[in-house]
Amino acid sequence: MPEFKKSHIILIALCCIVLFWGADAFIDSILFDGGELAQQLFSPTTKELWYRTSFALFLSLFTAFVCVVIHQRDRLDHQLKTALEEAAAERAKSEAIVAAIGDGISIQDTGLNVLYQNDVHRQMSGGNFIGMQCYSSYGGGDAPCPDCPIIAAFNDGGIHKLVKQTPAGSATTHIEIIASPLRDGNGNIVAGIEVVRDISSHMQSEARLKRKAAALESLNRELESFAHSVSHDLRKPLTVIYTAAHYLKENSDPGGADPSAYFINTICDASQRMEELIDSLQMLANISHRQINLTSLDLSELALVIAADLGLIYPERTVSCHIAPGLTAYGDCGLIRILLENLLGNAWKYTADTPSASIIFDRCDTVRGKGFFIRDNGAGFDMAFADNLFKPFSRLHDSKRFPGTGIGLATVKRVVERHGGQVWAEGRVGEGATFYFILPEGNG
Repeated sequence: MPEFKKSHIILIALCCIVLFWGADAFIDSILFDGGELAQQLFSPTTKELWYRTSFALFLSLFTAFVCVVIHQRDRLDHQLKTALEEAAAERAKSEAIVAAIGDGISIQDTGLNVLYQNDVHRQMSGGNFIGMQCYSSYGGGDAPCPDCPIIAAFNDGGIHKLVKQTPAGSATTHIEIIASPLRDGNGNIVAGIEVVRDISSHMQSEARLKRKAAALESLNRELESFAHSVSHDLRKPLTVIYTAAHYLKENSDPGGADPSAYFINTICDASQRMEELIDSLQMLANISHRQINLTSLDLSELALVIAADLGLIYPERTVSCHIAPGLTAYGDCGLIRILLENLLGNAWKYTADTPSASIIFDRCDTVRGKGFFIRDNGAGFDMAFADNLFKPFSRLHDSKRFPGTGIGLATVKRVVERHGGQVWAEGRVGEGATFYFILPEGNG
């Protein structure tokens, strides 16, 4: 209540006190012969003064009580008005959020009567069905659906999902229904909320992906068969060529007078390189389709064995090889060995012209996750061509200076991808290269 109304009450109380004083003085003066009216008004007896003062005090206290009650009512009215405004604002906000979601939302009581529908739900169901039972309105039946998710939510208090195919001819082919219970303050289920989502495009995309995956699988099988056929069909004539050339080489003039000796040597070298290339291609094809047997691996031990083998293959080389202890990962032992053989072999190869060759194998934390790295101080590479490193037959260095098939890093990438990991490289020309790879962590 506004302040001026309280003032009115106080003024009325004061007027009542004055009127009571005057009325009592008049009654005492006229009816009870209490003397002159002026004497009763301004010089009453002690008894009259006490009586009138008591009444004035009582009326003042009553007025104060009324003012306090009015103040409390004003405060409660203000709080109620504020709460109603906040509730209306929250309701408007909730309705705006529900409208912006884009999904159909309805609320149903435990008797499956529709209590609420948003605009999207009304559009999807074909009308406003508030107050009606869901199965008889937009469900099109006389009884609840046997697989109704909202009934399942009422039964066990959980969240249930159902994907339904819509009738033929509808623009929407599939819908997803998610139902969850609504509880009161005591935890009792009093209603359920149902979210209906059009997943037609998702299902169509999923079907397209399945078709593409099947086509890709078929293509991979054909590619694998082709790789095996090519390696088998090429290996036999290549063996004949190499054998014939080797025979001619052994029976040529040892003094070098035979002018065909150079060409014979060229044929032998090319045949050997072709043999290595066929082996590499066959390995790459096998890696893509071989069964993976995952186990906890000691990468440090594998790397030490590979480094020792490289030392035996190149006894003339002096390489400082630091392999950190305790490096573990989870993977296929055969494939991980191929990975390390290629990366350590590359590091060994590209440090051939480095006086103090150094190779480091250790773990690291990268922006992509916890992984491993193999670093060397060899020839390095230009980062402008880093994207070509892992492509088959891509070479960034002279094949005469650093021989190879160009399949090694492509094989590394394939191995890492088969394990669900990542591999990348950094380097600078003349300063070495670092190859990073991430594998599933080992149990240790």
